[in-house]
Amino acid sequence: MSSSGRPPGRKGRRKAVRKPPPHWRKYLTQAELELPPPPAGTSAGDSDDDRDEFEYAEPPELAWWQTRPVVASLAVVCVALLALAIGSLVSASRDRESARVAAEREKTLTLRAINSVRALRIAPNTRSWSASPDATLAWPEPPQLLELHLPVSYSEFLTFALTLDKVDHGRVLVVERIAPDSNKELRLSLNSSALGPGEYRLRLQGYTWRGDRVDVGWVRLHVTDPR
Repeated sequence: MSSSGRPPGRKGRRKAVRKPPPHWRKYLTQAELELPPPPAGTSAGDSDDDRDEFEYAEPPELAWWQTRPVVASLAVVCVALLALAIGSLVSASRDRESARVAAEREKTLTLRAINSVRALRIAPNTRSWSASPDATLAWPEPPQLLELHLPVSYSEFLTFALTLDKVDHGRVLVVERIAPDSNKELRLSLNSSALGPGEYRLRLQGYTWRGDRVDVGWVRLHVTDPR
């Protein structure tokens, strides 16, 4: 025991608060206390206005380039530019193909220097045009000098006329009063760059003593594209 009469070891302990008996609790009521006054310089109306502004604040205004009409216009412009780019690519491809065809056509129509000599012996058909070409020739590149040997020993004429036509184009060459050599062959030299790919028909005619021409042979020559 201490001098104060308290048992040792309980120094500094708070005294327990006794709860009211159960039969008293039904008489207890909750007290309604008033709220503390607002801080100085602030009124109740101002707090309500601030709450309203916070709850009903309008969204921030967008920049002009973020508005819906501007975005839609940009989308339309992008689609138009894409269509224009596709059209330009198609047109450029078509132009390249046209340029390639024009270059090939210019090459076939331009007379160029020969690089070698090539001999071709073709026997004419003595009745009419053959059902298929009598000779097929790949268009030479670089150009060659084509020496055509046409045997006419079957004919009794001494002088002949040669007419060369390109099918679906027109007349290419006319040679009059040409005589065969000692082998009874007519020789005709042509620059291959003057022909070009296509089908050619060569007509042989013999001269009578009156100067009239009579058909004595026909030749179909097909020149193929080198590609």
